[in-house]
Amino acid sequence: MSEQHTSQPLRTLAFAQLTHCRRYDGRVAIVTGAAQGLGRVIAKRLAEEGAKLVVCDIQEDRLAVSARELREETGMPFLAVGGDLSEPGVADAIARRALDEFGQIDTLVNNAAALIRLRLIDFPEDLMQKAVRWNVWNTLRCCKAVLPHMLERQYGRIVNIGGEAWRTGAPFHTLLAGVGKGSMIGLTITLAGEVVRHGITVNCVSPGAIETEADGARNPMSPGFREPGWTDPEFFAEMARMAARRVVGMGRPAHPTEIAAAVAFLARPRRRSSPASISARAEASRCYSSRLGTHAPQLTGRWSKQ
Repeated sequence: MSEQHTSQPLRTLAFAQLTHCRRYDGRVAIVTGAAQGLGRVIAKRLAEEGAKLVVCDIQEDRLAVSARELREETGMPFLAVGGDLSEPGVADAIARRALDEFGQIDTLVNNAAALIRLRLIDFPEDLMQKAVRWNVWNTLRCCKAVLPHMLERQYGRIVNIGGEAWRTGAPFHTLLAGVGKGSMIGLTITLAGEVVRHGITVNCVSPGAIETEADGARNPMSPGFREPGWTDPEFFAEMARMAARRVVGMGRPAHPTEIAAAVAFLARPRRRSSPASISARAEASRCYSSRLGTHAPQLTGRWSKQ
């Protein structure tokens, strides 16, 4: 997953508006890596739809500030739990805190990652170990921590945040994407097959570049869990050259609220248990209508059934 810094006007600010969908009333969601950035935006979206949130991050002080701000912005409960999710027992403790506080866990969003973008040959041993822990072990441990409760209830939603650099072969992404996000795709597919019969879905949202300046002066996409030496100085220039030469297919940067909307859609509860459940098109139409009133646009194109 890459970032794009730009001084040009953003083209997707229309997505940065309050949603009037209420698909998460009575639900509880855990979002990792939520002290800032995409995790914070996802947590806000789920709270706007009615969810009670447990937010986690290794940056405990920053997490506490974000949780307080999100409570004020959404009027929903936010439980902030800090810790290194790659360490044994931390994810289990967060799951217990969530159950003690709210009594259930409906949704897990695995967003936490460490943006370490270097060529493989330039990784010192200790940083290589950290890159694997913070981009692989945290997701594995969080999934394992929530699954006993979800299996007992025969219900759960897990959404992983992947990326595109593992597929395009972008340089500087061997650990972040090749090992981290690439393994996320495999984990999503295999875990989904393992738990689908128990009423649990596992999905992955894989954005490419993300608009990091999406919220103007109040920028929740500001640099977070990273150090200056974690990104090669040539990274942004090399990615710009590759995009200009069309060496790697790069679409427009995604607005973070677009990604949050995709997460909210994939993690939503079914409105009824019939296999012929509500179609994605009908669900989206309902959300458009509630937000825009009688002037909602007609949705066109092909939509798949749940």
